[in-house]
Amino acid sequence: MVHQDPGAPVTTDTLLLASALRAAPGSVIVDLGCGSGAAALYSSTLNPGCRWIGVDIRYDPLKLMTVSRDLQSTPVDISAVCCSLETVPLAFSECFADAVILNPPYGRTGSVRRSPRAERDMSRRGSGLLLYQFIRGAAHLLVRGGKFLIINRPSSLPEIMLGCRASGINPVEIQPVGSPGKPAELIIIKGRKGSREELSILPQAEAESLIRSATSSSRR
Repeated sequence: MVHQDPGAPVTTDTLLLASALRAAPGSVIVDLGCGSGAAALYSSTLNPGCRWIGVDIRYDPLKLMTVSRDLQSTPVDISAVCCSLETVPLAFSECFADAVILNPPYGRTGSVRRSPRAERDMSRRGSGLLLYQFIRGAAHLLVRGGKFLIINRPSSLPEIMLGCRASGINPVEIQPVGSPGKPAELIIIKGRKGSREELSILPQAEAESLIRSATSSSRR
């Protein structure tokens, strides 16, 4: 079970991101912009034996993550680092992470209504360069062949593809998420640093189905 503050429920996109990752025991995984660490904590139950690092610019959510970590029924090796995206290359050595997961803000400053809560506002929107900063940070952290995993809105696909190519990350899989017969609501993009694999676009699937399938397969 993932223990979280009742005031901060685990969202569908968090569960999608967390359940989409598969990593071998012993892997080092970074949740970049982790917030309160829900994605890392949930994914750790599906990927046992990994070392996790949660990175965020906000201290309070990181503190909540460590409290939640200590409440887990199964011990989780997860540590918290408070730093900005811009300082990731200074705070961390290059090429040490086997995987990096990202759930950046979906909105852009000026296009999304400002939240009265500063913490929530930072999680909902950012500058036009924010996606590139996330991707560049991930590329710095990843080993060659390391896994890159991001969830965002379909409208961000061009930016994500451009940022990946510019940073040496090769997108290898796109999973559209949404109801049958309707436009996708979310996309999950998987990539590998330095790979030359061809890009695959998977059939659109509903969020609940993807989460359920990932959870059941991890138990086999």
